[in-house]
Amino acid sequence: MLVPVAALAAVVATSPAAAMEGNGWSCISPFANFTNGAYPDDPPAKDHILDSLAISVTRTDSSPLTAVPGQKVALNDLRLDLDFKDTRPAEQMYRRTGAVASSFSGIPYEQTEDTNRTFSLRTNPADNKSYWSYNTGTNAAPKWEYSPEQLVETAGQPPKVRAADVDAKTTWTYATPTLSLEHRYISHTGNSQFPLDAWVTIAASNTVEGVQTIPVKGYWTVNIKDATPGAPGNKAGYNDGPVTATVPPVSLNLATTRWTPTGAGAVEFTVAPPRNMGVVQIESKGYDVVGYNTPLNVRPFGSVYVRAQSESYGSSNDCIPGQISLVPNSGVGTGGLFFGDADPTVPDPALGDPATPGKYASRSNVNNAVGVRGRFAFAYTPLPAIATAPLPAPAPIPQPAPIVGKAAEITAPSTLKPSKAGSVKLSLRNPNTAVTRYKLTAKTVSKYKVGKTKKVVTVAAGKTVSLKPGASDVSFPLSKAAKSLLAKHKSLKVKVTLAPVGGGSTVTKTITLKRS
Repeated sequence: MLVPVAALAAVVATSPAAAMEGNGWSCISPFANFTNGAYPDDPPAKDHILDSLAISVTRTDSSPLTAVPGQKVALNDLRLDLDFKDTRPAEQMYRRTGAVASSFSGIPYEQTEDTNRTFSLRTNPADNKSYWSYNTGTNAAPKWEYSPEQLVETAGQPPKVRAADVDAKTTWTYATPTLSLEHRYISHTGNSQFPLDAWVTIAASNTVEGVQTIPVKGYWTVNIKDATPGAPGNKAGYNDGPVTATVPPVSLNLATTRWTPTGAGAVEFTVAPPRNMGVVQIESKGYDVVGYNTPLNVRPFGSVYVRAQSESYGSSNDCIPGQISLVPNSGVGTGGLFFGDADPTVPDPALGDPATPGKYASRSNVNNAVGVRGRFAFAYTPLPAIATAPLPAPAPIPQPAPIVGKAAEITAPSTLKPSKAGSVKLSLRNPNTAVTRYKLTAKTVSKYKVGKTKKVVTVAAGKTVSLKPGASDVSFPLSKAAKSLLAKHKSLKVKVTLAPVGGGSTVTKTITLKRS
């Protein structure tokens, strides 16, 4: 597994702590804690908690938003700004970079047993000469062998080894070195640019979605100045003199998100409180060994998660607006810090390597994906709204004018015949000097069997009619059920109702419809 590296930062390492504070955000930052030993009087991240990373999430577009219930609102032009106020962790990334290391192992040429040994270049205190020695004792009682055959006679001479099927002190060869890279974060001076991934969780009130997490990819740059630079073949140069690290601020444009207003109120967009991000998948980058180059699922605590790569490791900053504190006597391991909001003892199948749920591989082991839930306390400070989308004022509904004066009269005869198309013409009279409006309905007087039940049949559904002063005719179509009944029974008694729109007296008349 990749050891989570760095809270990154950006002022000179000698700056006082007050000048390196952020803007009120706190981050769980595993690597920054590793640098505390270099700065015991002013640790960058006591208890793995860093407060020097300034974070802001803003909307660069000032155009107004409007929330219409059921219609998507596009939240666009968001920007994440990261200002690394303390460069000491970045400086330590350079200082802690190692070199190419070599090691030798095999069966010593002079040893009678066919036992592989790991050689170590040591000075024999008996003669003060260099030997390729090896330990034949135990950890409790080491016994280093200084065989004359392993005396280093020329600089760079490897140890002498033999094959298992060859007798001791007969045929030998020089051992072949096994090369390996030590930790590599930043290996050269000048500018280094590395990928940076971040996740930002946004909350939106009165929406169907509630919260959404926005991923974003970008780059961060670190500049190293060192008068005596280190190199893969010169490990000492990384940590032998003054080093100045500078990290410019980073700005990342976030993708547009779409939100569905519920209509319960205005939509207010804010940075979400902690523990709303859910599971995110990060890139795991390490050396060319099993377990170091596979994606890993983690569950951050924070509202913003910043993952910055270096040459061979990634850096994790799990951040909230507000304060993070360590719960007393809780204890924290860096592996658990990496996976975040998960049980500290029970493996979480949603986390770790997707190919082996709940597990992840290191150089030599398969480990449980456990977190540090319950070991940190979060004092969240709500931030001002990023944007607000108000609901539009409802359009006024026009109200019909009330009936003034006398009610209309139904002057049609008591027996009517529908037209061949199934339309009934009804004569009416409005005795007033103003237009009046009625809702006209017609239903059978008696109940008829329709399907398996008897019921009153609607002859004409509600139809709003406007009556000018004086006599006028209105027509209404017969319903399908009414046509069927009239064809079967030859005549129907129907009650016609005129209900005034806006108030007043209802007018009714019973007429007989006869089949044409």
